[in-house]
Amino acid sequence: MKHLILLFSSLNILATSCSKDSEFIPNNDGLVKSSEKKFDKKLYSIGQFEGPMTCTATFIQTPNQNLDSPAYVITNGHCVNYNFEDNPIYIDTPLDANVIFKKLSDISENNHLRYSCKRILYSTMKGTDLAIVELNHTNRELINAGLTPIPIADAIPNSGEKIFAYGYPLAFNPNTLRVSTGIQGQKFNVAEFIWLWFDFYSNNMKNVSSGSSGSPVFSSLQKGVWGLINTTSTDGVGDCELGSPCEFTQNKIPYTQPNTNYVLDVTYLKQCFNDKGIFDANLQSCKLEKPANFEINLANSVRNFGLNHVKNEQLQLVVDNFIGTKYKIDKFENFDKSNINNFSSISKDTVSINFPQTEGFYVISVMQNNNMQQAKHLTFKLDFTAPNLSLIKLSQTKTPEGGYSIEPIFVYPELVRYQWKTCKDCSCQSEDNYTDYTRISKYINPEELPMKVCVKGADLAGNKSLPKEFLLSK
Repeated sequence: MKHLILLFSSLNILATSCSKDSEFIPNNDGLVKSSEKKFDKKLYSIGQFEGPMTCTATFIQTPNQNLDSPAYVITNGHCVNYNFEDNPIYIDTPLDANVIFKKLSDISENNHLRYSCKRILYSTMKGTDLAIVELNHTNRELINAGLTPIPIADAIPNSGEKIFAYGYPLAFNPNTLRVSTGIQGQKFNVAEFIWLWFDFYSNNMKNVSSGSSGSPVFSSLQKGVWGLINTTSTDGVGDCELGSPCEFTQNKIPYTQPNTNYVLDVTYLKQCFNDKGIFDANLQSCKLEKPANFEINLANSVRNFGLNHVKNEQLQLVVDNFIGTKYKIDKFENFDKSNINNFSSISKDTVSINFPQTEGFYVISVMQNNNMQQAKHLTFKLDFTAPNLSLIKLSQTKTPEGGYSIEPIFVYPELVRYQWKTCKDCSCQSEDNYTDYTRISKYINPEELPMKVCVKGADLAGNKSLPKEFLLSK
C-alpha cells in the first residue's frame, strides 16, 4: 500500500541549461543513464530522499537565488513526517534525513552525492502533500559539485499534453533514477484514507510505485517542474482507502480510478521566496496555508463505522480552542470547501454527534470565525456491507511431510479479522467451534487429510462475511 507524494533565478550561471531538441526518454522500464545521447545534466538534481520514508526530492532554483544561501529541496509532506496527520502544518521543524543525488544506473556509488537535511521549512498533508526542506549545505556547494538547480514552471500543462516524471520507484531493480511518461488528465479532489487533497491532476504514467512519492513532473525539463507525484491507485482495494485513492466531485459518488496517479501543483511556490531567494511562508504573496490556532480530532479509534456504531454510539468530535468554531457534516458528493452555510456552533471541547444514517463517505468540516480558508476536515466512512467472499483467501503451504501450514490473508480494510475452524465433516454454516485467528498458522498433518477449513472474515467497520469453505486434499 502506498499512502500513501519545486523555481527560477536571475543569475546567469543558474539559468544556463542543457537544452535539447527533444526530451530524454530511455528504454528498459524508464532506466535513466547519464551516457545516453540526449541525457540532460539537470537530472542529476533529482535525488533519492532518505528520511521517515524513502521518496524522491528535487534541488530547486529559487527566484533571486543567492549562491551562499541554503539549498532547498521539495518532496511530499508524507515523506518527512512519521505521523502522516491530516490537518497539522509544520514550519521550521528539525529533520534528520539525507538526499542522494547523481544516483544513476551507470554512475558508481562512490560518485553519488549525499547531502544532509537541516529542517523542514514547511510541510503538510492538509489539502495538499508538500514539504520544502532546507539542507545543511549552500547552493554554491551543490552547484560546484555539478548539480544544476531546477526551476519551477510558470504554468500547468493542459489536459491531453504529454508529461514526464523522474523518480526512484522501489519496485524496480536497480533502485536508480527512472522516468515515467504519460498524458495529463483532469483536475480532481482526491481522498485517500484520512486525507483530503484538493485540485490534484490525474495521469496514466507507468513505473510509479513506493519511492516515487515526491517525483517532479514536467511538460519539459526546460520549462521546469510544475508538480509532484503524490499517490497512485495501482494496488489498492476498495474506494478512498489506503492505497486506493478516489476522485470526488459534487453530485458524483466517489470512485477509485484504476491505474491512475495524482500530482499536486507547485507553480505557486515562486511567490514564497523573498528578494534574497529565501523561503518565507509569511509573505503576502505566498498562498501556502498557515497554521490555524485550533486543533480537531475524533475520539473514536477508527473512522470506519458499521450499523452497530450508528445504532448504539455517537461520533465524538474533539476541538481544542473551540471558541468561535462551527462544524458540519457532508457526504463527499455534497462537499464544497468554500461553502460556509449550514454550520452548527460548538460550545464545548467535545461534541457528541449522531451518525448519519446512510452508507457512504463523509467529511466533518470545522471552521473558526467563519474562516473557511483555514477550515479543518476529518473524514469517516459508514460501511454496512459485509466483505465479499471472493476476497477471502487461504495461504496453503505444503510441508515436507505432505501436510499443510495454513492461514487466512488480510486485505485492509475489507478483511482485518478472522474466525476459523477445521473439521472432517462439519458444516461451515454452524457457529460451533469457530475460534479467532490470532496470526498463528495451523498445521494439518498428512494423516488428517482430507480436511475442511471454514473461514469467516470481518472488515474494519465490523461487518462479518458469510463462511467460506476450503478443502485440503492429500
